[in-house]
Amino acid sequence: MRYSYEISPRPAELGGGWRLRLLQDDVEMGGGVFPIEQEKADPHQGMTWWNAMAAVERGHWLKVAASARPADAYHAFLLAEAYADAESEAYAWLDSRNPEE
Repeated sequence: MRYSYEISPRPAELGGGWRLRLLQDDVEMGGGVFPIEQEKADPHQGMTWWNAMAAVERGHWLKVAASARPADAYHAFLLAEAYADAESEAYAWLDSRNPEE
């Protein structure tokens, strides 16, 4: 049996973030959605996040966002965080599969 996963973007009107599909021989066996956590998307949280970073980190997130706006950098960070959560779930699922199956 072949196990894999797919992570694809979700539309903003559905909460954005990512959709995870867990696949066994190309058949979906489960998955989940990993939206941006709305409580973290608060502008005040974004300013706290921005002000806590060094200039190099700020530059990194501005580059990831392809923008000069701190709000866009924060959104890029939240997207990356949601993607990491989806990928972590996928790896846990893959690790739980019996390679003898």
